[in-house]
Amino acid sequence: MKTLFSRHAIALILLFGGSSLLPMAQGQDEKITYQDHILPILENSCLNCHNPDESKGGLDLSSFGALMSGGSGGDVAVAQDPLGSRLFTLMSHKEEPFMPPKKPKTPDDQLALIQRWIDGGMLETKSSKAKASTKPKLDMTVTTTTGKPEGPPPMPEHLILQPELVTDRPNAVPAIAHSPWAPIVAIAGQKQVLLYSSDKFDLLGVLPYPEGFPQALSFSSNGSLLVCGGGRGGKSGNVVAWDVKTGERVIEVGKEFDIVLGADISPDHRTVVLGGPGKNIKLWDTVTGEQTSTIKKHPDWMLTADFSPDGVLFATGGRNADLYVWEGGTGYEFYTLKGHTEAVVDLAWRPDSNVLASCAEDGQIILWEMTNGNQVKKWAAHGEGALSVDYAPDGRLVSGGRDKKVKIWKGDGTLEREIVASTEMIMSVAFSQDSQRVFSGDISGNVMVWSAADGSKLGELLANPPTIDQQLAYAQQRITELTTSLPKMEEGIKMVSAELAAVRAKSDAAKKAAADAVALKAANEKKATDLDNQVKTLTTQAQQAGEALKAKQAEAKKQADALAPLVASLAPIQAEVTKWTAEHQKQQTSVTQLTAAVEAAKQEVAKAVLDAASQKALADAATAQQAATQAKQQMDAAVAAKLKAQQDAAAKLAVVQKAQADLQTKRDAATKAKADAQAKVVAADAAAKAAAAKLAEASKDGKVPAPEIVQAKQQADQALTAANQALAAADGVAKPAEAQLATAVTQTQAAQVAVNTANQQLTDAKTAQTAAVQKLATADATLKPLREKEAAIKAAKVKADAALAAKTTEQANASKAMVAAKAQVDAAAKKLADADAKKKAVEVAKAAADAEVVKANTLLAEKNKALTDSRTQLAAVKAEAAKAVAAADATEKARVAAEAAIAAVVKKEADAKKALEVAKADLENSQFLTRKWQAAAVNLQVRDESTALDGMEEKLGDMVEKAEVTTEEHKKAEAELMAAQQTLDQAKKTVETGTKELAEKTTSVLETVLKLAAAKASAGLRKEVAESTTVPTDVPADPAATTLASNEPTLVPDTPGDEEPTEVDAIEVAAAETLGAKPREEIEKELVELQAKLAQLQNFIGDSYQKASQTKKTIAEASVVAKNTPAVIAERSEVEAKIEAEALKAQQEKASHEASIEAQRRKIEELRQKYLSMEPKRVAEG
Repeated sequence: MKTLFSRHAIALILLFGGSSLLPMAQGQDEKITYQDHILPILENSCLNCHNPDESKGGLDLSSFGALMSGGSGGDVAVAQDPLGSRLFTLMSHKEEPFMPPKKPKTPDDQLALIQRWIDGGMLETKSSKAKASTKPKLDMTVTTTTGKPEGPPPMPEHLILQPELVTDRPNAVPAIAHSPWAPIVAIAGQKQVLLYSSDKFDLLGVLPYPEGFPQALSFSSNGSLLVCGGGRGGKSGNVVAWDVKTGERVIEVGKEFDIVLGADISPDHRTVVLGGPGKNIKLWDTVTGEQTSTIKKHPDWMLTADFSPDGVLFATGGRNADLYVWEGGTGYEFYTLKGHTEAVVDLAWRPDSNVLASCAEDGQIILWEMTNGNQVKKWAAHGEGALSVDYAPDGRLVSGGRDKKVKIWKGDGTLEREIVASTEMIMSVAFSQDSQRVFSGDISGNVMVWSAADGSKLGELLANPPTIDQQLAYAQQRITELTTSLPKMEEGIKMVSAELAAVRAKSDAAKKAAADAVALKAANEKKATDLDNQVKTLTTQAQQAGEALKAKQAEAKKQADALAPLVASLAPIQAEVTKWTAEHQKQQTSVTQLTAAVEAAKQEVAKAVLDAASQKALADAATAQQAATQAKQQMDAAVAAKLKAQQDAAAKLAVVQKAQADLQTKRDAATKAKADAQAKVVAADAAAKAAAAKLAEASKDGKVPAPEIVQAKQQADQALTAANQALAAADGVAKPAEAQLATAVTQTQAAQVAVNTANQQLTDAKTAQTAAVQKLATADATLKPLREKEAAIKAAKVKADAALAAKTTEQANASKAMVAAKAQVDAAAKKLADADAKKKAVEVAKAAADAEVVKANTLLAEKNKALTDSRTQLAAVKAEAAKAVAAADATEKARVAAEAAIAAVVKKEADAKKALEVAKADLENSQFLTRKWQAAAVNLQVRDESTALDGMEEKLGDMVEKAEVTTEEHKKAEAELMAAQQTLDQAKKTVETGTKELAEKTTSVLETVLKLAAAKASAGLRKEVAESTTVPTDVPADPAATTLASNEPTLVPDTPGDEEPTEVDAIEVAAAETLGAKPREEIEKELVELQAKLAQLQNFIGDSYQKASQTKKTIAEASVVAKNTPAVIAERSEVEAKIEAEALKAQQEKASHEASIEAQRRKIEELRQKYLSMEPKRVAEG
């Protein structure tokens, strides 16, 4: 469906099978069990390798429990799923490796037993309970879908049809994808993806993929995007997505260093999953274009990836037979699905997202339900490897593989249709959006379209289409060819129509002649048939008459033959009647005589009876004898019982006497042991007392006894204790022994009494027995003569009874003989009467039979004459009919030839018309294709001109940027020129202002200097006056005056020479005169004030000199600027003029290019409108 990248072939054990199809070898109602049926098969075929000692593959089949445990690859038998059980599929050679290895397949009857055993729940014995199926109960017919867009599904509009690359031969087709909603099929090509109409088979667009070779294709859930993963092996890989409607590339993610083999996009278009030889699963955010997650799970290449239609999950498969399901939102692992044994190469989700289909190089397709992650179904789909699988919207599946076949499956895995689709392996398959068509791509680049309904081929799509020019040239060539051939074809049809009319006229004449001949033939045949039927009827009647004559003659002979023996048989029958009549009379006489003899014998029997007194005496004697016998028997039993009781009592007495003797011995031993113990106690007590006395002696006067004395005392005490314990133990034995002996004595005495009693009772019983014997003898003596008398009478009665019985028997026999004789008489009489009646009846029948013979002879003669006449007529009619048949055959041949000629001409006309229609359709299609490719060429021109426009607009951008740059440079030059002018003006103003300020400061400083000089002079005078007064010699100098003197500025005269008297000198003189008239204190006070004022003036002058110096510096700098700036201004003016010219030129070039762009846009729009007006529509499309 979406992806395939597998070039390796490794044989692994397959773990699944298909549905049960083998015949039943046993009775359908018989329970198939492991012990009775399966184990013998396994012993014959499997146990050499799969036993407890050599369990190959971890599998032991020698016991039911071991088989149920499975092997290293998992379970080998799945209840109620034979084709999911490796035990069955490997032995039936449905999967590899075939078992048993290098041997013929297990016989079908044995395979049928294994299949029935698995279907029946894998019983161990007949009393076992069947195992329930563990397969999930999942509805396999659900076809609910998600993601359907509102309104019409997206279809390509005005896409470019020019292939990006055309090669000498097509490449393999690793991926085919079909839109879930629209009739669009996408085919992976070389550096391009081709979009075809899946119902009209027209090329809808070419999507360039310059990055390399597409390996995975899939449409988004709503069908608006087509996702492609691919690249160059070992170099680079990425995933792109195109807008199906516009063909615009809207997504590009992935920066792989190897080709992308599996890729898909989530239904919300926000996440792309991709992977390949790098083993890692990578998730990309399509909005930010950033990789969001890396999943390191596959141990080998990741080969396929697929999002569920609802986006909740996505699945990935790898080259190591690994298959995983992940949460779509988080990328967390959801299920690890184990079932394949080779590379998992393709995946497909059922439209309702509840079932995932996977296919692998092991040839298996497995369906997984997403509730618990269990297998729903597993079957061997393609023997050499399944390479692609896809779900149809109606829930069916399609698959392709190395066996060069495309197979369509029902949702439950039942094979619906098999198509031999190629001579090469099938690499990719897809179902159409309406579930009506199937697409397949093989390794040679052939893409076929098949009907899903009957498997017929509907068309072929080019994976390496020609260029537009080539397509257009071919279409135009076909138009030329067809336009030239159509008139000839139409003229040919007219000629064929004329030929058909002539042939039909000839055929009509032949038909009339044939009809006339047939009518004549029918008339003759009817006449011949009627005569033939008449002949047959007469023949039958003649035969019947002959047969009737024979029968009547036979009957007459039969009656004659029957009459003779009847006449002859009357005499013997009459003799028999006479004979049996005499016998009857004889037996009647014998019966009378024997009746009298029987009555005499009965009287003799009555006499043989015992008289009443004898009978009573006999009964009394017998009763007494019986009573005596019973009494004797009772006495015999009593004696035996008493003897047994006497023997038991004697035996018991012997036992208790022995026990008493034993207990006497035990009591004597215990008594002796007690006496010995008492002696030992006395001896030990004496020894203890002696040791105690010795110890007491040794302990007198506070002495410490010797250790051996203390030890002797301890040993003596211990010996005494042991002796007392032994005495107590002996006493414990002696007392019970004494008690047991007393009990035994009592028991012996009781047993002796019992023996004495038994002896007495035995004596009494024997006495009674003797009396009973004597009484029985007396009864026997009384009964004997009575019994003898009775026996004699009984013997006489027996003799009389015998005589009576003999006579009675003779009487009965005689009666029977008489009855039998009477019966013989009656039978002979009846026989005589029957024979006479039969003779008379035969005589009558013979006369009637003779009459019938005469009548039959007459009828036979009549029928033979009529038959001869009819046969003559029939021969004549048949001759006429033969002539009519020959004529009819000739005319029929002419008619058939005419009809054949018509059929040939009709076929010729139909073929010509069909060829004309095909040519017209081809012409119409070629005209459509011409318009299509002409429009495609214009659309390609639009694309090329648009590309040129993009270049022009890009160049315009450069121009705009250049114009903006030159404008900015011009503005900058103008600003710099203005700045220079402003700098010059500012410099001039600064010089002017500075000069003015300097002059003002000079005046102010001079005034201040004069004031300072006057103040200084005044201060000096006052100082001199003050000093000329009486001033102590130790008065220090005025610090203020010192400071003033030190800080006084030096005035340098303007011109050298002798100083002339100044205004200051005059002031000083006047001041000196004034000060000379003031008192000292006032002068000193004024001096202080003057000194303060002198300091202020000094500071002002200092500041003024500094400011004047700075102003001079500023004026000097400004003067330099004012001197240099005109040159700068001149230079910048020149630059500004040059830049202004360049800006103007750039603006003019930009305006000219904009005009060209506008013209290009108009050209493109004209081409676009031309394309839209040229774009053809199929007639069915309106």
